[in-house]
Amino acid sequence: MCASRNRTTRPILLICEEAHRYVPNEKNADSSSVGKILSRIAKEGRKYGISLGLITQRPSDLAEGVLSQCGTIITMRLNNERDQSFVKAAMPEGSRGFLDAIPALRNRECIISGEGVSIPIRATFDDLEEFKRPASEDPSFSLLWSNSGGEEEMVARTVQRWRAGGR
Repeated sequence: MCASRNRTTRPILLICEEAHRYVPNEKNADSSSVGKILSRIAKEGRKYGISLGLITQRPSDLAEGVLSQCGTIITMRLNNERDQSFVKAAMPEGSRGFLDAIPALRNRECIISGEGVSIPIRATFDDLEEFKRPASEDPSFSLLWSNSGGEEEMVARTVQRWRAGGR
């Protein structure tokens, strides 16, 4: 009965952006029950049709047990040696040499390995039209600092928020 329910139940993919905050390694862990719940989903969720997608720029700050449960790993450019080593250790044996390209990946490029692909591949994500992109680009400090005006209003708003206790 349970097996037939799994075949008819629509699977769920739960995405966790900044996953290292919710499923931290033991060094960074707090007593949060969210981390325990997500760890349990990573370990047992497939039985119930629930998958976990972890997105992080700091994979070495993730709980090791959770990363080891990931069947498919999509890796974008990582410059930090510790993060690179952590991801390489979680990859299948055959893809490790392929991962030497991690620090050289360009924007929108990634390496995919694991259950989702038959062999490790290097792929490029489609370029989204500007209006569909998330507002996640770094600000151009030099351009913004060269503009002036509005500082008095900004300072007044900030002081007002401080006095209101951040409300």
